[in-house]
Amino acid sequence: MKTDKLQLTNFKCLSNVTFEFGNLNILAGANGCGKSSLIHSLLLLRQSYEQYRNLDILSLYGKYINLGSAKDILYEHAGKGEEISYCIFNEKGAGIELAYEYAPENRMLMNVKSSAKNLKNFNIFGDTFEYLSADRIIPQTVYSSISQDNFLGNRGENSLNFLEKYGDTFKVEKVFQDDTKNEYLLYYVNKWMERIFHGFRLQLSPIAEADAVGLRYAEKSREWVSNSYRAINVGFGITYVLPIIVALLKAQRGDLILIENPEAHLHPKAQRLIGELLAKAATTGAQIIVETHSDHVLNGVRISAKNKIIAPSDIKMFFFMKEDIGSKYHTNIYLPQMDKDGNIDIWPSGFFDEWDNALALLF
Repeated sequence: MKTDKLQLTNFKCLSNVTFEFGNLNILAGANGCGKSSLIHSLLLLRQSYEQYRNLDILSLYGKYINLGSAKDILYEHAGKGEEISYCIFNEKGAGIELAYEYAPENRMLMNVKSSAKNLKNFNIFGDTFEYLSADRIIPQTVYSSISQDNFLGNRGENSLNFLEKYGDTFKVEKVFQDDTKNEYLLYYVNKWMERIFHGFRLQLSPIAEADAVGLRYAEKSREWVSNSYRAINVGFGITYVLPIIVALLKAQRGDLILIENPEAHLHPKAQRLIGELLAKAATTGAQIIVETHSDHVLNGVRISAKNKIIAPSDIKMFFFMKEDIGSKYHTNIYLPQMDKDGNIDIWPSGFFDEWDNALALLF
């Protein structure tokens, strides 16, 4: 079930905050203001669950993230004896309360609350969890297909293997389908690739003896298809964004997808189209949390709201701002709201306003 609310205390720069999530959740703000801290807090829960199949221990070192020891993640101004705590609620109102005892040098923290139960009722502990970090796969000649994991991997390293295995059998949701009556993932990955990158489409070739998948690209117009090119001879951003396209097109109800910086290495129009794809994916019933610095990605979501692809009520925006209150810095989180025409009610200083700031200096 969708994660409806998270209350987080004493975690990194977040002293005591509450997040009420929608289907599409956009995290924005300057560097070092807390966006990644929210994502890290969720990744810690996921990796601890995968290691122990419970939440009795919070593991700071593992599959998804390595954050050092407890002294590296405790809120700097926490009082003596205070704990790092979570309260999580799903869309049905069921909750989990966790409090991890602070032990400065430890990489494993003990939960001092009663054991959390019914974890499968929360999508963060479900079988359809994806996390794509800001550091993703780069162009290579071949990609390993040894993994039997159906997850795409933190860097998207299993995306090509997933496409080669399931691209012609995995059915995408109706919102992605066109009038060709084709239902399958590989077709729609190529359709979005062609749309975003002016005709580029991928070609996969399994290399059984090497447990690998080869990747090449070709350009396609209405009447012509080019020779295929090695991925290393084609623009960096095309391969870099491929795991995001795969993750969003395979989105289904109950999924939780965490994405960092989907705009990396993309030109402005491509960034805007990724925003539109994010909005479409969120209408499947999947829950998406995306960290971005791109006003083009945001505009893609705004256009989707105006075109009635996604309801504004399904979009939540969180703008993180670090403010000097004298004795310390405090992270404040603003909650701009979007209407049915894609308009946003408040624009705090620093919230995707640099274009206007630059124009003011130019004119």
